[in-house]
Amino acid sequence: MYQMSKETLIIDGKGTEKLIRPVEQVIFQDKKPPVVDEESILKHLQQARELYKSMEVGQKEATVELKPKYPDLPAFIWLLNDSHMGSVFTDYERLIADYKVVKETPNFYTITNGDEVDNFLVDTAQAAGVYEDSISPEQQALLVQRLFKELAGQEKLLLCSFGNHNDFIQKSGLSFEGTWLRNLPCPVFNCGGLLNLKFGSQEYKIATTHRFWGFSRLNPTNACKRFMEHVYPDADIVYLGHSHQKEYLSFQRGGKERLAIIGGCYKTDDIFGPKRGLGGGGQMGGLVLELRPDKRDMHVFDSVQEASEYFELLREIKNGSK
Repeated sequence: MYQMSKETLIIDGKGTEKLIRPVEQVIFQDKKPPVVDEESILKHLQQARELYKSMEVGQKEATVELKPKYPDLPAFIWLLNDSHMGSVFTDYERLIADYKVVKETPNFYTITNGDEVDNFLVDTAQAAGVYEDSISPEQQALLVQRLFKELAGQEKLLLCSFGNHNDFIQKSGLSFEGTWLRNLPCPVFNCGGLLNLKFGSQEYKIATTHRFWGFSRLNPTNACKRFMEHVYPDADIVYLGHSHQKEYLSFQRGGKERLAIIGGCYKTDDIFGPKRGLGGGGQMGGLVLELRPDKRDMHVFDSVQEASEYFELLREIKNGSK
């Protein structure tokens, strides 16, 4: 409904009005007033937060107890990170060989630390990477899920963590951990955390995350030390991935021995680094952490094969064949 109103101006001291021009108006008789009810909105946000937390798969701390076939012999933990399954630059022969040894050997376990998949997507900043992937992101994820289920079925998978290549899928609204790792029995660290590993009379605190500030090509384990000092100062072992470098270092902090570990990779033929002046290709991963059940004793083997040969020697001695 339109209504014409007058706009006037007083032109003298007597209050004389002069019509300037007519003004056209609109009368909205049933306009719905918006209501901003801060109490109901905040209540809804609180409920949404609780719903998110209840459905989230990730956690920041977990406790796992080992009960191996040979409880008086050491436990050997395969530190699996940056396998980049799907890429043509990954050494699958070595990866498969290590996987089989861990799966078939008593007292061997696995902790994963991200980038199990290459997972390049077409519409990301790293889109050119799709040309090095021979299977789709979904197929890569299903492969990893299957391999992890096989390890978990034999109680050999202790922990899964996150990786930046895994996280490429978040652009679709999914998370790698929440979609493909959700139903695994082991804990999942979706942004790093602390694993309290109980074994015999000992408890080892393992702080793990895929990457942390302080990475240095001249001092690869520097980021491990920063992660321990600034996030988990009580950790016995700090384990990172991401840089495709391999280094492990025993050092003293707070009056006790610690271990810093950068796990290398299985994507050893990658041309990304060499083309950008970052050094050679990736350094072969497959590090194995050895832990004793009867005293605080931590060592790192350079390969799964080396660790398995040592374990077989211990088993032979135990059985009296040597």
